Order: sequence, then C-alpha cells, then structure tokens
Amino acid sequence: MKRRGKEFIFPENVNKNYGVWKDYTIADIGWIILAVIVAVIIVVLPPTGIAFILFKICLGVIGVTIVMAILTIRPVASRKNIKVRDLYRIRRKYYQNQKRYYLAPKKRDERREIIIQKFRKEQSKN
Repeated sequence: MKRRGKEFIFPENVNKNYGVWKDYTIADIGWIILAVIVAVIIVVLPPTGIAFILFKICLGVIGVTIVMAILTIRPVASRKNIKVRDLYRIRRKYYQNQKRYYLAPKKRDERREIIIQKFRKEQSKN
C-alpha cells in the first residue's frame, strides 16, 4: 500500500485576489479610477453653461456611485468573497447553458386503456 500525503482541495468560491483597501482588489480600484476619469471627461466636455455643468456633475456622481455599488455589495452577507458581479456572471453562464429535458417513458398499454375507457363511456350513454 502506497502512502500518500495530504491532499488540499480548494472550493470553487475561493477568491485568489488580494484585498488592498476595504476589501477592494487592484482590479476593483482600476474600475473605480476608470469611472472617475470618465465622469471628469463628461464634466469637462462642452456645453459649459452652469445648468449643463450641474447636470453633468450629477450624471457623473450617479455613474461612479453605480460602479461603487456593484463593486461593494455582497449578495450573501456571510460570504465576503462573493460579489454581485460574480453572481451575475454565474447566472448568465447558467442561462446560456443547454438545458436537458427528460421525457417520461410511455406505458406499454396506455393507448389500449384509453380506447377501452372511451368505449365504456359510449356504452353508458346508450
């Protein structure tokens, strides 16, 4: 009998990313910076009327808030490593998979039983 060492099996939901700040990874911080840059570009673009600038600032704040919410919200409170975007990715992958449907086998004498029942009903009416 050959002696084997310990086997370590990592579950599928273990995340390899390292939290840099407040459970944000480097990729998350990159998405936040990208959202802020896009918001600043939207604010800087013309027209430059005061109403337009306020509208563009509100639009930029809403955009950055949505990005932060997607990166921050955890759908399962007890699991800190599952994020909303992971949940959406899993759902999309599930809905794209081919579904399998199994048909129940027909009974051998099912047609004969139906015919006999119809015949009995017709006789009872006469």
